[in-house]
Amino acid sequence: MTLDQYLSTAEITAAEFGGRCDPPISEASISRIRRGDQNISRDVMLRIIAASDGKITAEGLLARRQGLAA
Repeated sequence: MTLDQYLSTAEITAAEFGGRCDPPISEASISRIRRGDQNISRDVMLRIIAASDGKITAEGLLARRQGLAA
């Protein structure tokens, strides 16, 4: 699942989701990652996956960056 799909399904904002990450990730960064406009480190990727209880996948995060997700 992509970050975009997760946020839409869970009906939460980028700010709310960023606050769930440990440590928190800014709303701006979550929005850029959601659009595929920001490179992310392995650490950030793991924080996002953990905050989604594993629903967001590494493949989902990378697919958006590589232009594979709609």
